[in-house]
Amino acid sequence: MEAQSNSQARIRAFVERAERLQDDMALLKEALKALFAEAKGEGFDTKALKRVIALRKKDQQKLAEEVAMLRMYAAAMDMEDVFA
Repeated sequence: MEAQSNSQARIRAFVERAERLQDDMALLKEALKALFAEAKGEGFDTKALKRVIALRKKDQQKLAEEVAMLRMYAAAMDMEDVFA
């Protein structure tokens, strides 16, 4: 019986922790939404901000390779000025 009681307690603990984390995530999502609304209110392009954030998360070597490839393809299409 004690093993079952211990298992039940562990299950309850996991469920309650997961619920708290979900609540925390909801609060963080709201805070992020408010941050982007503030940035937009000050005239910033939130799409560009989100793109910069995504780029900063990328591995720098992979990002450099991606940019080099984009430059090469843009040059092939006579669009070098895109990166000027």
